[in-house]
Amino acid sequence: MSAMRIGFLTVLGDEDNHSQMMSGVFERAEKSGASVIRFAVRENSGNYSETSEELDKMCQVIAMQHLDGLLFLGWMPGLIGPFFAPFLERFKDLPKVCLGVRTDLVENVYADSENQIEELIEHLILDHGRKNIVYVPPAYPDGRIKRYIKAMKSHGIYREELLIDAALLEGVPMDRRMAKVASILFDERKLEVDAFYVTFDSDAQGLYAELKRRNLRVPAKISVVSNEDSEFARFSFPPMTVVTFPWREVGYAGCQKLVQMIEGSPYVFSSGVPGKVIIRGSCGCRSDSEKFAGIESHRLGRAENEGDYAGISSITESMRALYPSSPLRIEALLEALVCDFTYDSALSFLKEFEDQVSEMIAKYPMRSSVDETEDFLYSLRSHLLPLLWGRTRDIVRLDDILLKCLVVVRENFVAINAHENIEVRKIDRRVHYLGQELTGAFSLSNLARILERSLPEIQIRSSYIFLAEDGSFDKLRLLVACSEERPCQIEDEVYPLYDLIGTLLRAHKRLLCQFLRIDNTFMGLAIFEPSVLDARIYETLTLHLSSAVRGALLHESLNQEMALRREKEKLLLHGANYDTLTDVYNRRSFERTLRIFTTPGDKHTSLPFYLVYVDFDDFKKVNDTYGHDVGDLLIIEISKRFRQTVRPYSCVLPQEVRGEDDSADSEAVFRLGGDEFTALVCGISDENMRMLAARLIQIVRSPYQINGDELQISCSIGVSRFPDDANSPEQLVKLADTAMYSAKESKDMYVFYGDMPIATGEERV
Repeated sequence: MSAMRIGFLTVLGDEDNHSQMMSGVFERAEKSGASVIRFAVRENSGNYSETSEELDKMCQVIAMQHLDGLLFLGWMPGLIGPFFAPFLERFKDLPKVCLGVRTDLVENVYADSENQIEELIEHLILDHGRKNIVYVPPAYPDGRIKRYIKAMKSHGIYREELLIDAALLEGVPMDRRMAKVASILFDERKLEVDAFYVTFDSDAQGLYAELKRRNLRVPAKISVVSNEDSEFARFSFPPMTVVTFPWREVGYAGCQKLVQMIEGSPYVFSSGVPGKVIIRGSCGCRSDSEKFAGIESHRLGRAENEGDYAGISSITESMRALYPSSPLRIEALLEALVCDFTYDSALSFLKEFEDQVSEMIAKYPMRSSVDETEDFLYSLRSHLLPLLWGRTRDIVRLDDILLKCLVVVRENFVAINAHENIEVRKIDRRVHYLGQELTGAFSLSNLARILERSLPEIQIRSSYIFLAEDGSFDKLRLLVACSEERPCQIEDEVYPLYDLIGTLLRAHKRLLCQFLRIDNTFMGLAIFEPSVLDARIYETLTLHLSSAVRGALLHESLNQEMALRREKEKLLLHGANYDTLTDVYNRRSFERTLRIFTTPGDKHTSLPFYLVYVDFDDFKKVNDTYGHDVGDLLIIEISKRFRQTVRPYSCVLPQEVRGEDDSADSEAVFRLGGDEFTALVCGISDENMRMLAARLIQIVRSPYQINGDELQISCSIGVSRFPDDANSPEQLVKLADTAMYSAKESKDMYVFYGDMPIATGEERV
């Protein structure tokens, strides 16, 4: 049975959030033995009111693959709002799970942070005395707005003017939303605002910039909290208090649900993954280090059941339910804790915890996994306190153990953060240098060589670059294929789009697929097998590849165009110098050659030559009897015989006449038009010239088989000599023509002008 093949449709982003969701999907798929390909598109500038051409094209690609199921990010521009139902209809026969958005239209996994929203708003009210708290909704409002209103009303401070209606921001670009919000609140409504609750990370960044521009300090003047924990939230100044979005957990749970749907196992239609509140500095708090406070709230003294720790194992299932995607082995941790309590120790749990954290980080070296582990410790304490009620020594021991574990977590957080930054910085630098190299590739073969050398440095196992033939994605030309098993090479094979990626998934467990695109031009697909799960690396690489492929194709096209132009120029030159019927040189070439050969001072002037002038006898009868088509065929056959006969004695034509590609031994045979031919002969004696003229008479006289008819014709030849008879081109032609007409009086013969009697008053030139 072939492995399950899952598609994952998401957006490209400059934060690591999407990388975390991707890692959750990959992690759960690996446990099921499924293969996953992530299809990623640009965010369409965050404009949720417009369709996305890139998303539409990617959906065409997905529809052509033989996938078993599809995960998709529910709030993608071009999909959310009025575009959601048509998207579902498009893939109606494919099992689907929507990630991040709660909806009644399709199975979904969402971030259930509504309780935390109320918790955070109450924190602003009770701990910081904030009353004028503004809520900025997402583009399409959801259940969070109700929780905001509920929390504000419960404290009697709700005012409608503090709520920004989503309609007021409709069509406003994402990077201008908070400037618009500030203008509405401060300039139009003239409000005194002391706190903001924003839902988007991009809104948080925009708000920080706008408040700084208006000289409103955070948190001294205004508190800011967000519904998205991002790199900006963690490392801004001050760091931002947030309700976390469980990116990895949503990806993990979504993939798990899709696997259940495909396998026909029971599943819940809609399920939420809880977020959590992380207190940082933007709300006004100084520290989040007092989470273990509260020991004094428990009664001092020993409980009657002192030493009975069997109940600790009973919380295993509830902890597993809270952290279904956690790689921690909860049973082993609780067993170690029982051991510590039983033998009055603090080492068993700490050692087990350190070992498990080390294993986890080796496999999932991401900040999100450390964040969840820290949260796990707090939840574990809250579950254990009721079981240890009244046991002061046990509670103190528990807090001592957990505080040591927190130190382990914090140390690993610092290490992971440093490791991620260093690794990403190194890879970013290599990608930057790779981009510079690719810019100068100028050919697909050079591009392949650069990728073969550079891809291992940025830890990409395999890559495939497909070009859309004629702008259509029905068929794709595989330009470059690279993998660990074979070097990069130009394949130049055409593959149908149908099940193309499905075929690649048979060889790879995880793939990333992105468009090669410059502006609105879609050139093809870039497909990578990732090792480092930072999606931003592949987005940057794809941008470089798009530019390089376009440059190489443009360079290739330019070379082809130049070659075509040279060919056209050659054809034009050929047409200017050659007779179109017989492909011997024409009158123009004859006149140019004769002028060069007779020009004083030219290297050819010192060479004597014969001008042979040929005219057929009674050629008109052939045309009248057999038609002009047969007449043309006869002329072609005669010209072939002329060329073959004259070739050993032909003058060497000047380079100016021959052109670059004509060989030096081209026969100096010319068709002047109709049935008139000339030839220039050099390097033979008069006697041999007479023999050649006789030979020409004979070969013309030989019968011709044309269209089943046998034809015969004769010719008359006149010969003049340079410089003996004349030294100007016009006079040479005139004398040869005169000799030819003299021969025509008898026909089927040749006449040398020098053999003719000179008429009275005629002088040699």
